[in-house]
Amino acid sequence: MPYILAIDSGNSYVKWGLFNHGRCLRQGKVSNEQILSLNKEFRELIIPEKIVISHVARVITKNEICEQISIWPVVPLWIRTHSFQCGVSNGYSDFSQLGCDRWAALIAAWKMQRHACLVINVGSAVTIDALSDSGNFLGGIILPGFQMMLKSLQQGTQLIDADLDKYEDFPVCTNSAIHSGIIDSLVGAIERMYNLLSLKIDHPVEKCIISGGGASLLIPFIKLPIKAIDNLVLEGLIVIAEDS
Repeated sequence: MPYILAIDSGNSYVKWGLFNHGRCLRQGKVSNEQILSLNKEFRELIIPEKIVISHVARVITKNEICEQISIWPVVPLWIRTHSFQCGVSNGYSDFSQLGCDRWAALIAAWKMQRHACLVINVGSAVTIDALSDSGNFLGGIILPGFQMMLKSLQQGTQLIDADLDKYEDFPVCTNSAIHSGIIDSLVGAIERMYNLLSLKIDHPVEKCIISGGGASLLIPFIKLPIKAIDNLVLEGLIVIAEDS
């Protein structure tokens, strides 16, 4: 099986991993402002035989990634969403509008679970997507993540000096009230989607899969069957690359 370089180009960060036989050999993460630093890391890698990329960020970010991977004579696969791929059916009203990062995460989750599950990604934005027992993507929701919620309060109210603090059941200071409110809103959305999906499939959802940089902030408060996966999008990219 070839060495495959998977790249997840998100709204704030570029994550990458070099895989062989499904095993991640090396991985890294840089902010979108530091993409040029990938040059040194990539030059130290074994030459990949395949490069597969999910990109949802700006065009300038895509151009910078192209520059970094041009050190290898490999034509990259920039994935896009399909109506059906790798066992997953896309239930979006216009399947092409679904973000390719969400699509890759759904494909990874389906390969891992093979039954109904919630697929949660906690990044700059938070997505909570529902898969049926037969691999149908039923739909999902998008919420602002931690920093977006905080910035909205800073910009839209007099709380210009507000910041995140710690979680409390009954917060007694403003920063804790904000921190607790963000966690409660995100966890509440996850619990509601879990209940809705359980009703839809007529049995309790066996597993929720969570990933993303902010996942560790939510996991202690989620009282549902949950499995944390590092870089779920990268795992999905590998499934797509191997299928291709």
